[in-house]
Amino acid sequence: MRKGFTLIEVLVALFISVLVMTSVLGSLDYTQRAVDAIHNVIETESAGPRILGQIRDDLSRIAVFDSGEYSALQGENRAIGGADADRLDLLVYRQSATAYQDLLRDVDVRAPLLEVGYALRQHPTLSDFLELYRREDFLVDEKPWEDGTFTLLYDRIIGLDIRYYEKPEQDPIWEDEWDSHEQESLPFALEIRLELEIQPRRSAESMGILGANKARLDFEDMFVIPASSRWVFRNRLHPILPGTEVANAPNDTGEEGANDPSIFSGGGAGVFQGGGDQRTRGGNGARGSSQRGSIGGGGRDSSNESGII
Repeated sequence: MRKGFTLIEVLVALFISVLVMTSVLGSLDYTQRAVDAIHNVIETESAGPRILGQIRDDLSRIAVFDSGEYSALQGENRAIGGADADRLDLLVYRQSATAYQDLLRDVDVRAPLLEVGYALRQHPTLSDFLELYRREDFLVDEKPWEDGTFTLLYDRIIGLDIRYYEKPEQDPIWEDEWDSHEQESLPFALEIRLELEIQPRRSAESMGILGANKARLDFEDMFVIPASSRWVFRNRLHPILPGTEVANAPNDTGEEGANDPSIFSGGGAGVFQGGGDQRTRGGNGARGSSQRGSIGGGGRDSSNESGII
């Protein structure tokens, strides 16, 4: 007598297998959607602040001592395809990212003084976007605004607009460009406006999370150069080491207490107020807010040895 499975037994086994596979695939799909949502939120919160944080860190280290011919900062107003693509170059006190070998001592050394720049170029494949690069050149040469190593910071930039303020005023006038060599001074403050687009992983799960799919974002930041640094740079004091406080520096702003750090602090109620603010187009309005004064701040590695712009 031969033994085997009946048709009903085979159908029951197939039905159970389908239920198990459906459960497994459902779990995998739910996990993938959760990963997409987390990716979108992280990109939304980190892309813009990371870039502005890098620019702010470099500006806080601007070289104001022994600056030859007042060449410490140069900002150019540029446009690419109708989009703001401003360029910023400056000299900073910080260790270079790339070490060079000292042949005499047979050791790797890092420069304490660097040329740093930020420049954009057209995305090679996506015409709607620009690429933002950070330039770093070891020490300072006769062409401080050229050459160096370029590192890609972000490849989906919509626009970068940098404005320069000469002094604090109730109704300030901003400049599109600044050359410390020609003006023999540093600006009182820089306002940086950055617009970018993240590349979201769209899914039904992420669509239900606030902010997860707001792809195009605007960021703003205001950086105030300390009054002591501007005074030292303008008066060419020598020798003074970086980090040394300048006692009784003249008030070059025409306002009482201009050298008081509280005026320039993020929580102060002075002319400039810091903070963080991020605005999103096509979304549910601004996320976060900041109190703004007369000029309010707030939030509104590949290498290339050739010149970017």
